[in-house]
Amino acid sequence: MSEIMIKHDKEFDKTIIIRAIGFYLICVGALLVICIFTNAQLINYRHLIIFSLCAIPLTILYIWVMERLGDLLGGSLSGWSSKKINPREQLSADLGKARYSKLNNRFDEALNIINGILDIDKDLPDALYLKGQILWEGFGRSVESKNCFRRVMLMVSAGEPLYRWSSDYIDKIVEKDKIKADEFMSKCSNNHD
Repeated sequence: MSEIMIKHDKEFDKTIIIRAIGFYLICVGALLVICIFTNAQLINYRHLIIFSLCAIPLTILYIWVMERLGDLLGGSLSGWSSKKINPREQLSADLGKARYSKLNNRFDEALNIINGILDIDKDLPDALYLKGQILWEGFGRSVESKNCFRRVMLMVSAGEPLYRWSSDYIDKIVEKDKIKADEFMSKCSNNHD
């Protein structure tokens, strides 16, 4: 099962500080060199001190812009998106995979996917409904299947299609179980005659 979200936590990064200090020193060093070579005629030491104080916020701004630009450019080139994926959207995609597996009679695979979804969100009615279908259609497990459908019916309102579908499935299962029981009783009575 795929991950719900790509974790991208920006923790305090020491390299940002090192880059900021490096950039600041380069700027101040360049001005100092200009000051020395021009014999303080173009830029004097007072200008150098004023620039040194003003350069601190400019350095921080520069580093911040470069970081954002790097993230944007790197993300664009690698295909990574900073958009956070909604957990329900991811679960919806996994539900689609489970439905596809069920439709192709790969019930074990579908059940594994559904169980993974329910590990993350145990109260997702769509997943419970699909699990009930898989348990009944793929494995013939009527008791567990009915329990899934009953849980769905407790979670959604009576007017929703999922409620109605769950109720219909329970009726089908009960009817099928009754037919099986009647057949069993018939065989037993035939054997005793």
